[in-house]
Amino acid sequence: MSAPLYKKKRKKNHRSVVWRYWWLPLVVAGVGMMLWVATGPRWSRAKVSLPLGNRPISGYSSSTATVLQEFLHFYGKPLDNAEIERLCNQANERVAAKDYSNAVGMLEQVVKVAGVPAVYNNLGVLYAEVNDRPRSINAFREALARDVDYQPVRLNLERLKEIVALGADPVTREVESNNNPGLANIIAVGRPVEGAIAASMDDVDFFRVTTPPAPRDLILIEIENHSTTLAPVLKVFDADERLTGMGKTGAAGESVKLTISPSPNTAYFLQVSGYGGSAGAYTLRVLAQKAFDAYEPNDDIFNARRLTLGTPVEAGIMDDTDTDFFSFVSPRSGTVSIVINNRSTTLIPALSTFFPDMRSSGFGPDVQTPGGTLRHTLEVQENQTYFLQVWSRSSTAGKYSLLVE
Repeated sequence: MSAPLYKKKRKKNHRSVVWRYWWLPLVVAGVGMMLWVATGPRWSRAKVSLPLGNRPISGYSSSTATVLQEFLHFYGKPLDNAEIERLCNQANERVAAKDYSNAVGMLEQVVKVAGVPAVYNNLGVLYAEVNDRPRSINAFREALARDVDYQPVRLNLERLKEIVALGADPVTREVESNNNPGLANIIAVGRPVEGAIAASMDDVDFFRVTTPPAPRDLILIEIENHSTTLAPVLKVFDADERLTGMGKTGAAGESVKLTISPSPNTAYFLQVSGYGGSAGAYTLRVLAQKAFDAYEPNDDIFNARRLTLGTPVEAGIMDDTDTDFFSFVSPRSGTVSIVINNRSTTLIPALSTFFPDMRSSGFGPDVQTPGGTLRHTLEVQENQTYFLQVWSRSSTAGKYSLLVE
């Protein structure tokens, strides 16, 4: 009987299993990558320090006093609004509790009333923290449009440069599309902007600019034409996107200039277009004229500037809405002489006087001629404070000197 045959046992091919499921690690890695991106990779987040205890995040200022100081500087008057102060303090509390979304909502209400760099800086930090990159950039840009060297924003931009890689400086070259106020390019006073109207019937460019801090100034808006074809049209809209009626239209190849006298720290939208579908390149400039005198702001009796008897002051009426208040203390009872010497050929000066309790005490003599001088005598009591208001007739403006003795 022959020996039984044994079949040789085949070795398992382990490599065949590996090759059979070669795709599995790739699927796992892909799912992991999707989860990582969905939850926010570290490079997509603002590099800000999280709160430790009640400390705010890095780059965020919890100082309500800073907001009040900046409001006084930019608007030329104190912030007399308890609700805005309360919202600032509540936003700080929400930040300390890491409730950034509600803090953003509160500061968005604050900035409508107190549009100062400190508030925009805090909004920029919070928008970055909640991964809202476009709004973060715009908030920082709004702050720099008011103060191009504002250090808290500059430091945050350096720290968050991976988030705001393109920077947040006000625009100096038009960025399309900007054909409506919602897409307006944010620009700064004193920084030229290069732009162009394309050869189409519907191309318009919108820009958003904020006027300088107090005191109120004359602002020159200029469209310098770089073509022989563009007939530039300039229109000015207020912060609520309503047409103001201020504007200017030029012929083909002409440049246009418009001077306005807006309130300080106030936003406007500027629309540039071509009349009749005309097109061409241009430069837009918004320039502060520094037309105010050294005693501004003194547009109301509560901000009257103190005079020294016998010492003349040189001032000016900037436009038909400008008025100047001064005060002096009488060293004796009797009369004082008030002289407004005209330093222009255009101003028709006028004078109002007020008792120490700020009630009106009368007017100076009527001056009818531009460039004329006004002289007035006022009865006073010893050691009492009196108030004077210098203004203009017939919507005139010009420089003058005032002497009380």
